[in-house]
This record gives sequence, C-alpha cells and structure tokens, in this order.
Amino acid sequence: MLEDFLEDYRGIRPGHQLALAVWFAKSYQSQEQKLLLLYDGLPMREIASAELQSLLWRSGAEGPPYVKVHWTSVEFFAKQMQLDPTLVAQFNGTKEVLFFDKHLLREEILQAFRVVTEPPGLMKGWYLSKRVLAMQSIPMVTTPVLSTQRQSRPEVGLVKTGESQDFQHCKGLLHIEVNQRWIPLSVEGLQNYSYFHDFQAGDPGHFLFEGGAWYGILRFEVKTAPEYSAWVLEKVRDDRYPEVYLRAVPAPK
Repeated sequence: MLEDFLEDYRGIRPGHQLALAVWFAKSYQSQEQKLLLLYDGLPMREIASAELQSLLWRSGAEGPPYVKVHWTSVEFFAKQMQLDPTLVAQFNGTKEVLFFDKHLLREEILQAFRVVTEPPGLMKGWYLSKRVLAMQSIPMVTTPVLSTQRQSRPEVGLVKTGESQDFQHCKGLLHIEVNQRWIPLSVEGLQNYSYFHDFQAGDPGHFLFEGGAWYGILRFEVKTAPEYSAWVLEKVRDDRYPEVYLRAVPAPK
C-alpha cells in the first residue's frame, strides 16, 4: 500500500522531482507508517510533515493503517546533515528505501541511507564495433571518441575477476544498468548484445572505458562460480556467470 501511495504522491510537488523515498521506523504491525520524501530543487527551510492519511484511500475507506509523510529538499537535507550529524539517525534504524533517483541525490545522502548502486571496482564504458571505429576519420581517436561517448550514458560495466601481472590481459563480469543499479549480465542476457554477436561472427570489437582504457575482446566463457556473488550487487540464477576475456590495446588509428 505504501508503494501505491507513493506512486500517487510523487507528483504532488509540481515542477520538482522526487529524489528519495524512505520508509522509516518500519513496522508491518504498526497502524501508523512513516515516510521521508526528498525533492529536487524544492525551496525548503525545514523538514515539514503532513497530517495522517489513510492508506485505504483508493477504496474510499477512512481508517488504519495510516501514513505520516515528512518531506524536504535534497539541498536542505544535505545541509542539515553537515550541521547536525545526528539528523539521519531518526530516519535510519529499521528502514527501507522505496524509491531513489541517484542523479538527483548527493553522495553523502546515498551513503547515509546505504543506497548502493554499483559494486566495488566497477568500470563503466561503451562498446565500439569495428564498423563504428572505421567511420572515425580523425588522427587522434581516443580523446574525440571518449568525448563523444561521454555525451551518452555508459552502456556496459566490468568488474575484473583477474588480471595479468603486466596488466595487458584481464577477465571480468559484464554488467548492465537496470533501475539505476549495475547488475551482472546473465548467460541469457548476453545473447541480446551486439558485442557478443560480433564476436560470434568473427568480428570482435572493443570496449572503451571511462578514463580512456581500450580493450579488445578475446573470448567469452560461462563459469559456474558461487563465490562471484560476493563481487556483485545481485547474484545471477544458478551462479552461472558469462566471463569476458580482454586484451589491452593501443587506441585504434
């Protein structure tokens, strides 16, 4: 019922996007539930609260369970966190983040509410096929291509599971961003991407990662590795992970 309520409540501040919704003092038995909502750009000088509202409103009924909404702006909340470090404590404890938009939130707020959107060591970048690279008629391809790609959001992530001593070869788990969280590709999911089809067709392309690192694709292997679940935010079914093997290459000319 809270999620249904939140869906209707998200647009209640016209012109201001909801950035975070936290169900705090969480209790399934309580007749009074509590929500903290942070909005982007909302001019606020306090954390305001509304009257109790029934969660049965869709049925036309009035009665428990109720919800009490507390709201403020991202900017005000972040400022108050610096002035009063104990502020978050009242909204922590038993809680659940029901919604977040990491592009509207500050890192300290994400950390305070333990909103984890990517695994440690994640490299983010783009796939560039040989056909796309052949269309680049520029002397120094790395900087222009990287600049061009930065205009679009990264489309692929990599968590390295191994690397050679000379840093010329590595292997890792490919990731995609789903609902603002980077999760590992499944074996079935791999079939949907052009870098896998290009490789199968004998025409493998390259990965360009933020920072300018280039890697050529050597091969893919499916590995059953339960231990990899500790490296990712969300384990894949049956612990079967497609692992990609890569070779560092000079920027293509």
